[in-house]
Amino acid sequence: MGAWSASITGNDTAQDMRYEYTAAFYYYDVPTAVSKLDEYVRNNMCDETDQEEWCNYFYSLADFMWKKGILTDDIKNAAINMIDSEFGLEAWAESGDKMLRDRKKVLEKFKAQLLSEQPAKKKIKPNTFLTPIFEDGDLIAIQLQTAEKPYTSNDDKPMSEDEFHSFDGKYILIQKIKCFASWSSTIVPEVKDYWAIFRLFDGVYDKIPTDIDITKLKDASMIEGRTISPLFTCESSMFYFKKRHYQVLGNFPTEASIYNDDRSSSIFLGINKPWVNPDSQFLAAMDKPITCRPLTCTVDTVKKICKSANRYGAYDYSLSKKANEDNRAKEENLICECIDKTFAQNGTFYEIHFGHVVGIISILNNEINNFYVAGGYQQLGLGGKLLEYAVTHSTEMLCMNITKDDKRLLHMCQKAGITVN
Repeated sequence: MGAWSASITGNDTAQDMRYEYTAAFYYYDVPTAVSKLDEYVRNNMCDETDQEEWCNYFYSLADFMWKKGILTDDIKNAAINMIDSEFGLEAWAESGDKMLRDRKKVLEKFKAQLLSEQPAKKKIKPNTFLTPIFEDGDLIAIQLQTAEKPYTSNDDKPMSEDEFHSFDGKYILIQKIKCFASWSSTIVPEVKDYWAIFRLFDGVYDKIPTDIDITKLKDASMIEGRTISPLFTCESSMFYFKKRHYQVLGNFPTEASIYNDDRSSSIFLGINKPWVNPDSQFLAAMDKPITCRPLTCTVDTVKKICKSANRYGAYDYSLSKKANEDNRAKEENLICECIDKTFAQNGTFYEIHFGHVVGIISILNNEINNFYVAGGYQQLGLGGKLLEYAVTHSTEMLCMNITKDDKRLLHMCQKAGITVN
C-alpha cells in the first residue's frame, strides 16, 4: 500500500494530487475542474478497478473540496456510498485487524465531516509564483536593508556588525537573466511556479545610480558547488522588490550562452533569519577578488587554516570517533611543528585571499612543506592558483613530497611545473 497512515491524506496519491487539485480549481470552474481531474486520473493513474488507489484519490478530492467550501452533491454522495459499501477496505484487511479498525474509524469521521455543513467558500490559489517578473536583460537597482539584522556570512567574508549596518539604505545592481518554471501542473499546464535568475554586480551605491555603463560593471562572486558565479536564483515575487524600492535602469540583452550552466546560488528576499538573510549574502559576495600575495595573516591564522583544511573530508568511517580525533590531533601537531620550523628558519609563506585568507603555502629550502586550502574552497581551483603564484615568485625550481596516489595534487603540481618527489 502507498499509505503511511489510515488518514484520508496519509498516502502518496493524496499528497501528489493536492497540487493538481489546487491548480484545477484555481484555473477552472468547479464542474470543469472535476471533469479534468477525473479524465487525468483515469488515463494516467487508476479507475474503480483499483479500489485502493481510487479511494486514495476520490476521498482526498472530496476532502479538499469540502475544506474549500466547494463540495458538490455528486462528489459527496459518491464518497459516502463508497464508505457505506466498504469499497476499498480489502487492502486494509490484508494489513491486519488493527489497520482495518483504524481505517474504519477514519472513514466514520470522514463521513460525518462530509454530511456536516461545509465551510464558507474559500479563495483557491496555488502557493506558487504564477508569472515571470521583469524582462530578460533588465538592469535593476534594489535597496539594501541591513538595519537591525545580524551579519550572517562571516565564513564567506568577515564583516563587523557596525560595518554591515552602515550599508542600510544603499543600493546594489542586479540583472535579470531569465525565468524558469520549477514546476508545472500536469492537468493545467498554464499553472507554473516561476523563479528568476539574476546576475549580481560588484559594488554598493549611496543612491540609485544613473548613466550606468553595464559593460564596465564587474561580477560579484558567490560560491555555488565547485564554481564561483555572479548568478543567484530568487522568488518571482514583485512584493519583495517593491519593499526594496526597486528601479529598472534599462534593458541590456545578455548572451544567454554565457550562463548556460544555470549554476546559481539561492538568495530569497523573503527570508530574514538569525542565521541567514539576503543582505548578508549580497555583501559577502562584494569586493572579493582572488588575490595571491606574501603572508599578511598571523601564525595562529596560518595554523587554523592548515588544520581546518587537513580535516576537510578526512573522516575515516571505519574508525571510531576517538580514533579519528586521535589521528587528527597527531597530524595537527606535526603541521604546527612544520609551520613553526618554517617561520623559525625564515621560510617563505604565501596566502590566497578570497574575501578572507583561505589558503596557505610555505617554502623552505625550495621545498613546499605546507600547502593547504580551507574546506570547500579546495573545489574552486584556488589551490592551483596558489601553486602557480609560488612558482612564478620563486627564483629556483620548487619540489614537493606527495604520495603517488594523490592524483589530484599530482596533476596540480605537474601543471604548475613543480617537481614531485
